[in-house]
Amino acid sequence: TWQTSGGVVLDPDTGYVLLVKNRRERREGFNGWTWPKGLIDPGEGPIFAALREIVEEAGVQAEPIGRIAIIETKRALRHYFLLSKIRDGLEHHAETVRVRWSPIDEAKRVLERKRDRRVLKAAQRMIRQLEEDGLPWLMAG
Repeated sequence: TWQTSGGVVLDPDTGYVLLVKNRRERREGFNGWTWPKGLIDPGEGPIFAALREIVEEAGVQAEPIGRIAIIETKRALRHYFLLSKIRDGLEHHAETVRVRWSPIDEAKRVLERKRDRRVLKAAQRMIRQLEEDGLPWLMAG
């Protein structure tokens, strides 16, 4: 069993979430849109792997807000975090075909994998809780 880490990056100015389209997802029969994520390197913790993968796949620097899900499949243990964008426009890998910021309703439509939609629902629950707790920078969108 291998481990991956990634997450839902929220733009605090718009309330949009970060999606990446990559070739691997397309080869597996999906439209390619997914969350930025990748393998955890030896000696690396899940949150550091998520931060690294988001820069590598999307060119976005983010800060963690909290863990939203751990999903176990036959082959992998997948860690997902909710993160807030610090800045974007950094250089990213060629394995990513496209990067886009999407409203949450649009993300629900384009994410074809069931687990990606489950992660989005978990992120929405965390965002609602943070809003109820009065964190104003998450109020956009």
